[in-house]
Amino acid sequence: MDDRARVERNRAAWDLRAAAHVSSGFYDVDGFRAGGSSLRPYEVEAVGDVRARRLLHLMCHFGLDTLSWARLGADVTGVDFSAEAINSARQLADEVGLPARFVQADVYDVPDVLEPASYDVVVATYGVLVWLPDLGEFARVVARMLRPGGTVFLAEFHPLQAMVDEELRVRTSYFRTGAVDREVTTSYTGQDVPEHVQSTWPWTVSGLVNALASAGLHIDRLDELPVDLRRRSPSMLQDTAGLWRLPGDPIPLLLTCRAHRPDAG
Repeated sequence: MDDRARVERNRAAWDLRAAAHVSSGFYDVDGFRAGGSSLRPYEVEAVGDVRARRLLHLMCHFGLDTLSWARLGADVTGVDFSAEAINSARQLADEVGLPARFVQADVYDVPDVLEPASYDVVVATYGVLVWLPDLGEFARVVARMLRPGGTVFLAEFHPLQAMVDEELRVRTSYFRTGAVDREVTTSYTGQDVPEHVQSTWPWTVSGLVNALASAGLHIDRLDELPVDLRRRSPSMLQDTAGLWRLPGDPIPLLLTCRAHRPDAG
């Protein structure tokens, strides 16, 4: 099976999950409906004031973060390859009365369906890079969509997480390449899903930085954080911000990166 076929298989799997995720306690959609936000303070701090800025959220799932940016005043567009996720995002936007545009498209096709060089901010966050067979092309898409001077913000689960088990024993190479296919029966929200095979692609921190730089983007800041959004190991403890960390903070669990497209000339 080639990567294109794997992406199509993944798309079908995300169609199955999308509606269920809206009702999952993992996302606390009820809290959002009541006026809350799904954004973490460090995300808002890194991106800055978004009022009246055009923001493009790539791989937005059912739009909870997208709409949280809209709640802060951004002019938002969310893109996802799952039709079910986009339908759920539009329904949620209508329900809470927030202006937003949601478009179904593969991330690599975004410059063909939206106007390039027209966004002040591009964001992609949490569990997105592993679904990309070509990280370099993703970076080029980001660069094409940004206006000169525009900012991209990425927040992602650190790739070290995928190479160690709950006891922090190394189980695979950090430098492995190629698609990883595995059978799945449960979503990360804890909900059961029909048994299927999903494909992911490993990545490295240096690979991400080099992809952004090769696309002409300038790295402003890259941070590795010893915290996670959910409890992945029985030994993890929750801090005062509601994030989870391992005793002694032995490895990075999250990564954030901010870069920008240089001004013309």
